[in-house]
Amino acid sequence: MPLRTIAVDFNSYFASCEQQETPALRGRPVAVVPVVAETTCCISVSYAAKARGVRAEMGVAEARKCCPELALVEARPDIYIRYHRRLLEVIESCIHITTIKSIDEVECDLTATFAPREKAVAVARRIKAEVAARVGPCLTSSIGIAPNWLLAKMASDLQKPDGLVVLEEDDLPHRLLGRKLQDFLGIGPRMEVRLLAHGITCPAQLYAATKAELRGIWGGVEGERMHARIRGEAVPLELEHHKTVGHSHVLAPLLLPEAKSLAVQHRLLQKAA
Repeated sequence: MPLRTIAVDFNSYFASCEQQETPALRGRPVAVVPVVAETTCCISVSYAAKARGVRAEMGVAEARKCCPELALVEARPDIYIRYHRRLLEVIESCIHITTIKSIDEVECDLTATFAPREKAVAVARRIKAEVAARVGPCLTSSIGIAPNWLLAKMASDLQKPDGLVVLEEDDLPHRLLGRKLQDFLGIGPRMEVRLLAHGITCPAQLYAATKAELRGIWGGVEGERMHARIRGEAVPLELEHHKTVGHSHVLAPLLLPEAKSLAVQHRLLQKAA
């Protein structure tokens, strides 16, 4: 089965951008926060902070208990967008970007030139080297190479930070048996409940299920597609259709009173609209 896809996932992206911008933060436990206040939460944390038990979405007060020397940095979206654009330019100079998945993750198509394993690994290493040289050494990435996007994304999660993992047909399913069900794209909390109700509690049982069984659990053809994807077949992921649109903002302590928060709510409504 050919290697078709490469997933590039930048590690602790916002925190890494801040460390690249400010050398004094490098190697230190860092948390990017919406506002510098004990009442807010961490958006992104450096790997030094993760080693101390701090994680994204953790409240600042709890994070400080894990790591008293944690450095708080107020988020600067304009900088992260600027780095994102520079990273896209660098990756595009190495291999064509098929899809921008998010501000810190892209998908590239390997089939045109880089399908052989040695060439795919070579282009992945080139991406890492070019990013370090042209953008900065703090912008490390975990890269996954696999027959499709689902497996490439999972491969990028197997070795962090700064990893490079190839998943081929012979690696399946044993390389993924230690993962959780929700690590598989297409399995969210509600789908996991349905799988558990049918006796599928781990990846080994997911792989053992037949097409018909998964079709029944998913309630349609998407179950058969999942059966194919986890085996490396090139089946596109179903497009996600958003039924709502919104905008959010974490309030600073001074804006928490209702009268002051109304102005922020009005601005958010305009931005969402």
